[in-house]
Amino acid sequence: MNTNVYRRAAEWYKTRFGGRVQKIAIDAGFSCPNRDGTLSTAGCTYCNNDSFSPFYSNPVLSITEQLSAGAKFCQKRYQCQRFFAYFQSYSCTYAPLEILKQKYAEASDFKGVEGLIIATRPDCLTEEIVTLLQEISKKTYLRIELGVESFDDRVLAAVNRCHNAETAKNAIITMRKKGIDVSAHLIFGLPDESYDCAVTTAREIANSGANFVKLHHLQIVKNSRLANIIATDPQSIKLHTINSYLDAVAAFITHLPDEVAIERLINRVPPDQLIAPVWNNIDESSFQRLLIEKLKKQNLYQGAKFSKDC
Repeated sequence: MNTNVYRRAAEWYKTRFGGRVQKIAIDAGFSCPNRDGTLSTAGCTYCNNDSFSPFYSNPVLSITEQLSAGAKFCQKRYQCQRFFAYFQSYSCTYAPLEILKQKYAEASDFKGVEGLIIATRPDCLTEEIVTLLQEISKKTYLRIELGVESFDDRVLAAVNRCHNAETAKNAIITMRKKGIDVSAHLIFGLPDESYDCAVTTAREIANSGANFVKLHHLQIVKNSRLANIIATDPQSIKLHTINSYLDAVAAFITHLPDEVAIERLINRVPPDQLIAPVWNNIDESSFQRLLIEKLKKQNLYQGAKFSKDC
């Protein structure tokens, strides 16, 4: 597949590591200030952590046990021997410093681990945690996967994120100044989103300095607050069709600087967890093909409409 119309993270991995490095998701037993009462007990309206956790990601198991099970799975499925320990579940910098040190060190020491990818919220990066992350980044590869979701404060309020866009921008800038890679996790299709969201989001990414992005279309999953809302009023949330989402991603990519690597274009929830939208047989590879076809037909590519003056 010719993907030169946009920059895939897989190509970055080949350049940086000489080949494939597979993520192994870890549930290290962290919580979230948006669930434990610090900010809220309700959590984000779209969230159900079980909808994206693989079978080997289980906080009952130690980090070493999860990595061992994940490594066996990846070795069999992908013939891969090199891994990122991916702290995925909830807010993975939200714990006392000594606990973070122990958990990150245990993951780093696992055979075959090339580095850490740590998912967290923009408001869970205190000065002492940033210092710890910088120390880790000098010893092994480190990337922060930051739950930005939207740069629109109205949208963030609508989904109960309990942080604002400025906090996300500052977190990205701080990490990048420390020499740490940042992947901005973004969701398109959230309630109250503006029609030009894709374009304005691309500009915000450019201004922030994030060097990776991970895209996600809004999905209604079981046991989330949005599931309850849509059950009561199915017309209250307008979800993307495959075509409308293709339009949004194409607009985003063409306004995105060409040096930003794209980790993922869609998210897939297990069928038994997904309520809507249902895009039958559309996975990451098939979406890539549709997107590349769309961009090439219009003679477009990543950064085609990006301007540093905007």
